[in-house]
Amino acid sequence: MFSTLRAKVAAGFTVLVIINVIVSVWSIYNFNQLTEAITKMIKQNYQNVIAAQNMVVALERDNSAQLVMLNGYVDLGYSQFQDNHDDFFVWYQQAVNSNVSTRGMVILDNIKNSYAQYSDATDSLRNVLGSHSHAYAQDFHYKNVLPLFNKIKDECFQLLDMNHNAMVATDTKANDISNQATVAVLGAALLAIVLSIVASWQFSQYILEPAEKLTESVRKLGRGYMDVRADINSRDEIGELAREFNRMAERLKKYEEINIEKLIYEKRKSEAIVGTISDPIVVADREGRIVLMNQLAEAVFDVSEEASIGQEFQRVVRNPELSKYLTRCLGGESPLNIPPYFELRFNEENRYFRIKLNASRDDLGKVSGVVLILQDVTQFKELDKMKSEFMARVSHEFRTPLTSINMTLDILKDEHIGHVNKKQHELLAAAKQDAERLTKLVRELLELYRLESGKIQLKEDRIDAKTLIEFSVQPVLLQFNDKKVRLILNTDDNIPEFVADFQQLSWVVSNLVTNALRFTDPGGS
Repeated sequence: MFSTLRAKVAAGFTVLVIINVIVSVWSIYNFNQLTEAITKMIKQNYQNVIAAQNMVVALERDNSAQLVMLNGYVDLGYSQFQDNHDDFFVWYQQAVNSNVSTRGMVILDNIKNSYAQYSDATDSLRNVLGSHSHAYAQDFHYKNVLPLFNKIKDECFQLLDMNHNAMVATDTKANDISNQATVAVLGAALLAIVLSIVASWQFSQYILEPAEKLTESVRKLGRGYMDVRADINSRDEIGELAREFNRMAERLKKYEEINIEKLIYEKRKSEAIVGTISDPIVVADREGRIVLMNQLAEAVFDVSEEASIGQEFQRVVRNPELSKYLTRCLGGESPLNIPPYFELRFNEENRYFRIKLNASRDDLGKVSGVVLILQDVTQFKELDKMKSEFMARVSHEFRTPLTSINMTLDILKDEHIGHVNKKQHELLAAAKQDAERLTKLVRELLELYRLESGKIQLKEDRIDAKTLIEFSVQPVLLQFNDKKVRLILNTDDNIPEFVADFQQLSWVVSNLVTNALRFTDPGGS
């Protein structure tokens, strides 16, 4: 009947589409009817529930306004009552507009009448507050106003309960309608399924046999049997596809012979490149298994490449921290917060390595592998340690002569060994400032060494911000005077005391002020 596969498939799909269109139109019609009915029933009850709740809220505010009046703020409380009075009737009117039941109108009429009495009672309460004692006004409120408040509140809750029950009834009715619609849709769907099965069975007879032959040929080709061919003689699209498959299989056989030689060459070239790299390097695939490593990596991790190939990275490296970062990299995450160096045992000594992780990606952007490079930075680490120790030693050696210089300057300045004129006093003061500045620098170098080595111990002092700032800027005032820069201190006396290391924090403030002076032009502030 149909000479091409396209015609066969088109005919089959046309039948299925027609069946599905009929079922879909029928389903949409039924569910639209259900939605309109449910929406219409629920909307009115929901609006009544909201209105009743808001009337209760406005009534509570009215009561609060009356309490304000009883507390002596008569005009303010009465003004609030009037505002809430308007809000109450806004929601009352909404409840009237959305109400559809006779019982609801009876309750609403009762609420209106009770609220009118409640408003009159509030006016009377206002007059009583102006002409009688406070105790009399409280008694009046308790006997005349509060019962009306409770009555209106009960009536509002009656309205709320009525609409809640109506919503429950609506839900029950909606479930009934939904069940009816579901039965109708299920019936139509079952009919569509039966018709679709019959149509599919008929048309599959034209297609499945050659398609199964072609599928089996593809499976064999996928398993590596490059000599397999599809024996299909039909003149439709599957027959054409089978002929193209046979030509493709022939080309793949030729490509395989070429690619095997090329892959062997590329593998040997990669191994040679990795072997010449002067840093330990490990290559893992997307599953986290080792595919390549050089001799330095073998020495660092105390393994052999032959025993490591195909093994999981964690078993070879045996370092949880390194494994954690490599796992993140394989997951496509950027390796953030990597420590500056890792300490590993190598050649019977502790060595420090800087880690580099590079993820390789395929054409789809997915991670296909990770390259781990370990750069030996032990020498730089030791040089940095020597530098810190040298700075600490030099600073320590400077402390004794600086102490002697300061003592000598103090003796000369205090004229213990002879008279000092004004000019000499100025020179001694300048020398004293420089000596103190140098002493401060030496002390900061020692503190920097302690900070880097982790030996510093912070104190817990109760600090006043104003005292801290004045103490911190005192050593640099002479520099400000020399540069003719005006230092303005603006501290708030209301800043509370806080706990910190006074000495360390004063150095921070002093350094900030010194940096500000350095970048301020002469004559500035």
